[in-house]
Amino acid sequence: MKRSLVSAPVRAVALALMLSSQFAAAANAQSASQAASQAASQTASKTSEAISVQLNDAETVDGSCRLTFVIRNTLPTPVNALGLDLVMFDTSDGVSGYAAIDFGDLPAGKTRVRQYDVAKGDCTGISRVLVNEVRACDLQDTAQQDCLPLLRIDSRSEIDLIL
Repeated sequence: MKRSLVSAPVRAVALALMLSSQFAAAANAQSASQAASQAASQTASKTSEAISVQLNDAETVDGSCRLTFVIRNTLPTPVNALGLDLVMFDTSDGVSGYAAIDFGDLPAGKTRVRQYDVAKGDCTGISRVLVNEVRACDLQDTAQQDCLPLLRIDSRSEIDLIL
């Protein structure tokens, strides 16, 4: 029978140290995971406070392209006025039209649907719509009047909506 050079108490201490370092590593990983989750939650909270503008539909009506927008104000304050300048691009990437649209007022937590005839001709000739600039922005009870950073845009249409 072979004799161990390390006594039983020393082995026990070594084992305890090894296990405690594994538990510490697991606790650090869990703490890091919780911190990442909280940061993601805070980011989601900040991004949920926005003015979302969705290009929901595009249809040709009486020789003009009519765009339907769904606008939602998830800010804690009403938007008294919101206006955008839009530029339409054709399928060859050329500018094919320009429109200034006024969404009007947007109460906090309210969703609105608005339709605008933005270009003469068929909607299939438009590949994308650029939000060229925010031409009007009036946020109630706040000094911030730059709405561009607050815009969250997307499109359900075959036409892209871009910033």
